[in-house]
Amino acid sequence: MSEEAYRALADDIRDAVAAGRWDEADADLDTLAEEAALCLVQDRATDLAALAREVARCHTALALREDRSPEAMHRLGQLRAIAALVAAGRANRPARREDALTRDGTPTAAVLRALEDGAKSGPALVEATGLSHDAVARALPELRAAGLVRSWPAGRLVMNERTGEAG
Repeated sequence: MSEEAYRALADDIRDAVAAGRWDEADADLDTLAEEAALCLVQDRATDLAALAREVARCHTALALREDRSPEAMHRLGQLRAIAALVAAGRANRPARREDALTRDGTPTAAVLRALEDGAKSGPALVEATGLSHDAVARALPELRAAGLVRSWPAGRLVMNERTGEAG
């Protein structure tokens, strides 16, 4: 499936829940769960990342609704379970190679450059790089997994610093 197909499926789930079409929502949730399992089994990391974004988007949309009926909450729980499955599969991915992380024009390279003059918080990295909060939040775990950045809590913020010399 393509990212557009994942988006359409997530939109269909959201619309079915909003309209109380529970059988339709269940069928779409089954399709989403099957696709998540296939992505894991077939090691389709790019599709898994796209799926994670759409599951999170759909879950957020449903969680923000005021419908707290047992039927709606059940579907929200199913989405949460699918999100947990996808997150677990993504967590077990090996770190990308250093050359891929330091390639010019990538968010990870921008974060590394911003950390050259010392530790920074997430908001400071957003400001220093010009990247979105989401892009910085996606880059940091990859850099930590590769051993290029270390992070630690500092009050309400998390500080990040470079641990080694990249490329």
